[in-house]
Amino acid sequence: MSDARPEASRKPAPEPGDKRSVGSIALVVLGFAATLGVGFYAGQWIKPWVQETWAGWFGSSAEVTEGVRFRVDLRGDEPQMGPDDALITIVEWSDFQCPYCSRVSEPLKSAMGAYEGDVRLIFKHFPLAGHAQASPAARAGWAAHQQGKFWEMHDKMFANQKQLGDADFAAYAKDLGLDVAKFEADRTSPAASAAVDADHSAGSKAGLSGTPYFLVNGHNYSGALPAHQWKQVFAYELQAAKALVDAGTPRAQVFAELMKDAKASRGGNAAGGTKQRRPGEPDPAKTYKVPVDKRPQHGPDDALVTIVAFSDFECPFCSRVNASIDEVKATYGDDVRVVFRQRPLSFHADARPAAKAALAAHRQGKFWEMHDRLFANQKALGKSALMAYAQELGLDTGMFEIDMEAADIEQMIKDDEALAGKVGVNGTPAFFVNGRFLSGAQPFSEFARLVDEGKAAAQKLIDAGTPRAQVYDKLMESAEEKPGA
Repeated sequence: MSDARPEASRKPAPEPGDKRSVGSIALVVLGFAATLGVGFYAGQWIKPWVQETWAGWFGSSAEVTEGVRFRVDLRGDEPQMGPDDALITIVEWSDFQCPYCSRVSEPLKSAMGAYEGDVRLIFKHFPLAGHAQASPAARAGWAAHQQGKFWEMHDKMFANQKQLGDADFAAYAKDLGLDVAKFEADRTSPAASAAVDADHSAGSKAGLSGTPYFLVNGHNYSGALPAHQWKQVFAYELQAAKALVDAGTPRAQVFAELMKDAKASRGGNAAGGTKQRRPGEPDPAKTYKVPVDKRPQHGPDDALVTIVAFSDFECPFCSRVNASIDEVKATYGDDVRVVFRQRPLSFHADARPAAKAALAAHRQGKFWEMHDRLFANQKALGKSALMAYAQELGLDTGMFEIDMEAADIEQMIKDDEALAGKVGVNGTPAFFVNGRFLSGAQPFSEFARLVDEGKAAAQKLIDAGTPRAQVYDKLMESAEEKPGA
């Protein structure tokens, strides 16, 4: 989702000579100095003034969460503009098909030029689900980066957002003087997909809900800000950075020093208390109504704990979490059943056909065998590969091919997607353990914690007279329909 409000709806920044501007800047600086020098109570006293000033400058398109800094998962090989020892580090998540991402590019570069040497920009990919060519474009950007031409390809693709097909990428590579054969090999490689997926995951962890999105020295901002507002952001962020340098921190270590006390993921208050969720995100402390609907399952109907998984066969994190799920199965035996629901992400081109293949195999009693085959071969999920897996598993390939195209299998996938949306699942993998939400490729210990709690709660119901086979239905009776209900 991008910030779709017209530029005219945003409040302009105060111009030089505007009394509010001078006073506002003074208040921001004083607020920061008070927080550093006098401490928490002085900062709390002046914080409402600072926040009011911030809102007056930026409106809701530039968001600062109570001055909290958030840590960024960086691999170290991302495209970068600006020196390593810059005092300000911007991490940008962007989508080459998003018009607002294109709009922010030149203003941001212009503002950086006014602070040359003090600002660096690190680029991360976040292709949105509704943009069909955003993920291929992200991989093209990654491939150009392997030959040192990311920013040139970046500019080409933003300048030609309606021409982002395979032939277009090859033409841009040729125009930029790249080795086109290497570019094509890199663009379609597993490494390209893994890098884009890792960026996407890091963005989700950092609280991203739309593009463009930025963490500036760990502070979150969003939307297509004009150059003069970026300059004001930089002026503000330089205060803390320069204070560290003045205190003896080498320039090259400023960002690392700021990140020491940064939060690992977005969604908590400054004191580390109750998690603050994005709108529509499930609350891990609550129980949600997630039916099983005769979907593929491992384990008995009367298991004490039901884990409903939403997964995508092309998602590397979904593959990674299978080891934890296998350990759950081995450890808890018949006390746990795992129910699999489809959540093919739109930027994974082969995820939907793979989901159909798994459900077609399910009709011949081989869902889990196909499940394992698909996850073991995530880069080979084309039609011929799917047919080969069906043959290897001893399926009736004629019936398998017919079932892959069956309208009711497509409807099952649509129903799973609708349920995922209803309960707030926007990414994969995602799990509900007796209705309790668990997100991402979690280790066995996290599943075990929820399974143990679920078993204890289930046993209480059984002790109170609920038949074992009715435990899950009983839990669902009091569960919430959707987040925020």
